[in-house]
Amino acid sequence: MAFETFFGNEVLKKNIWQRLKTGTLPHAIILEGEKGLGKRSFARLIAAGLLCADENPPCTECTVCRNVLGQNHPDVLYFETEKHTKDNFKIDTVRHIRELAFISPNQSAYKIFILAEADLMNSAAQNALLKILEEPPQYAVFILLCEKKSAFLETILSRCTVYRLERVSEQEALEAVSRQLSGPTEEEIRKCIALVGGNIGMVLAGLRGNEALRANEKAVEIAAALLSGYEFDLLKVLGDLEGAAAKALLYALAEPLKAVFRDALALRCAGTASIQMNAPVAEKLAAAFTKKQLFALIEVSEELKRRCARNMNQKLLITWLCAALRTAAEYE
Repeated sequence: MAFETFFGNEVLKKNIWQRLKTGTLPHAIILEGEKGLGKRSFARLIAAGLLCADENPPCTECTVCRNVLGQNHPDVLYFETEKHTKDNFKIDTVRHIRELAFISPNQSAYKIFILAEADLMNSAAQNALLKILEEPPQYAVFILLCEKKSAFLETILSRCTVYRLERVSEQEALEAVSRQLSGPTEEEIRKCIALVGGNIGMVLAGLRGNEALRANEKAVEIAAALLSGYEFDLLKVLGDLEGAAAKALLYALAEPLKAVFRDALALRCAGTASIQMNAPVAEKLAAAFTKKQLFALIEVSEELKRRCARNMNQKLLITWLCAALRTAAEYE
């Protein structure tokens, strides 16, 4: 089967491959999954599969596949927001996509539009996109990438087929990262995987010096400070986030912090974590806090992300975060 270069998600890969083989791939697809799971890479493989003439598409070796995977094919067009924040996938971009959709393909039977961060469209942009999804040209295929499908209007969802990418196993993550990075040792890779789970993109980012790994470590430290019950412990951990050098770390903290609390809530509710990220600390949080408290802590993480997007003063943000975490942890 094709898609061997993409790790994990075997059921999804088989489904897509069979649809490519039988020519039954939907004209509008949503690829859902958290940042770092390879949505862009998977979208390019789908596009290559649509255009590849091999009996088992995508072969990844022909000129067409190489051009698509190298983002150098005239009939595969990419769009995404520059600011990576809510409402920044503009309606003007969508209107441009609609215009391009009615221009016939240059070389192929299909013209493929890959919309990264499509969940950052506001309602107006989504309604503009809806018009082309309802009555697309026969050759047009749309692949929308998002972290959460819930960001889309029901009318958009009703016209798309949703496929979800999941994290891979620890062994698959180890193999994938080892192939792409020659510097880190197996022990270093395993340590990073233990912190962020089977998200290959996050593991790679952490090992390359990105803030993702440090942010996950800090999220674990914050959780431990909350578990201690002493405000001084929390103040000490958050104090490391002060200063210009730590601003990027503070801004990268929201998602891993939310993930820790979300896993704890999953354990509290069902006994198993859906992501298995930082499992030991999640288990302790699940035992120490009620469902209401964990919901409140998740909301603090989401509010942290919103305040970072507004570029709030760093010192005020840390002060607010300390107070908000303490209040949530004591919520009755």
